[in-house]
Amino acid sequence: MATGGVITNSGKNVMLNRTYKSSPDYTIPSKFRVGIGTTTPVVADTALDIHIPIGDGTVNDDGSNTLTSSDGGENSTSNTTTYKEGAGVTDATAQNLKTDNSSATKRWYIADLASAGTKITGTEPVSFWIYIYNAATLAMFKTSGTALEVRLGSTLATDYFKITRTAAQLAVGWNWITTGTTNVEDLTETGTVVGDIDTFEIVITTNNATDDWTDGYVVYDLLRQWATSDLGAVFVTGYPIFDETNKKVTLRYYLNSLQANGFPIDETGSFNTDGTPLMIDRDVFTSISKTSSDEMAIVVVNTMV
Repeated sequence: MATGGVITNSGKNVMLNRTYKSSPDYTIPSKFRVGIGTTTPVVADTALDIHIPIGDGTVNDDGSNTLTSSDGGENSTSNTTTYKEGAGVTDATAQNLKTDNSSATKRWYIADLASAGTKITGTEPVSFWIYIYNAATLAMFKTSGTALEVRLGSTLATDYFKITRTAAQLAVGWNWITTGTTNVEDLTETGTVVGDIDTFEIVITTNNATDDWTDGYVVYDLLRQWATSDLGAVFVTGYPIFDETNKKVTLRYYLNSLQANGFPIDETGSFNTDGTPLMIDRDVFTSISKTSSDEMAIVVVNTMV
């Protein structure tokens, strides 16, 4: 796959600095990241639109555990047909979030992540997947205000950090719910989270108490976290390649069958290795769904004009 990136302002500053200073302030670009953002690259970009972890990171819940229900929810059931791979998970199982039409507030939770999987690290971002079967199901989600709320805390329902989404922020199919670059401990806090962040709760609010669905219509999978080191990988050996006649540089990236699985990848950027890595260029391309059956090569050709 051949692409042509936009060199960012940060990239230009790195190039100028390393050209004219005998002791440069910046390191050279040697790593790349990938993402699922689609905004058109511009020189003012400082990060990918929506970056994704390349490495496995930490799996907090692999989707094989039953979620206990409350209010308008029913205990979840395993779904081995509709699930998300990634993070090295091999269980091939997600959870159906079933309802019982008794309340507009529908809750499912794991009260002890340490026993079911791995407790949450407050100093890292977090993400998970929610699948919505069709437009009719999505139309049941509350049309104003918060329709989806995820709580990560020390006490169910009272002490937690939260992630919220409106119905307009969700879509039919798989939705990757991520805090992006925001660590869990920096999310909005309800009550006071003390000690381990060990509870995980999904709350969906519908327009009506009678809004109801069964297996396969709303599915949850793969609660995970990652460190900054999980976001990047090094260039392929032998790259970059320089064409000084035509003022071009060619970069080559490679994702093996274990990396970045489960995502529709459509953006990339190169980065240096400063304490806070600077993005040198960014590009978007036609989305490619990465699975464990795939290896993926990305070629970026940057031209200086």
